[in-house]
Amino acid sequence: MEPDNSRLTSARKPGRGYHDLGGLDGGPIDTDVTQAKPWEKLAVVVGNALGAKGAKVVCTDEVRRTREEMGADLYNRLGYFEKGVESLRRLLVEKGTIDQQELERRMAETARRIAEEGR
Repeated sequence: MEPDNSRLTSARKPGRGYHDLGGLDGGPIDTDVTQAKPWEKLAVVVGNALGAKGAKVVCTDEVRRTREEMGADLYNRLGYFEKGVESLRRLLVEKGTIDQQELERRMAETARRIAEEGR
């Protein structure tokens, strides 16, 4: 019996997705090496901790799927690490690991604390 993949982006829309840039001219490459920001490093650590070598809460295919389902506008607006964080957020909410309202409450609380205390 074949799995129902109708909810997946690639199954709903045949052909190249907005996220699939393989083989296309991406323009000039900036060869200057930049230092990753602390939050970018933390994003990688959290992703690894939740993934195959950590708690196994998410898998590569799920992360890829949620990136593909972001929609062109959001996908093109976010940077590399932001896409990873957004993918994890979507998966954790989807799996019921995090409640969206609780996450929003905690984010607002964190933003308030940073505004008041500077960190």
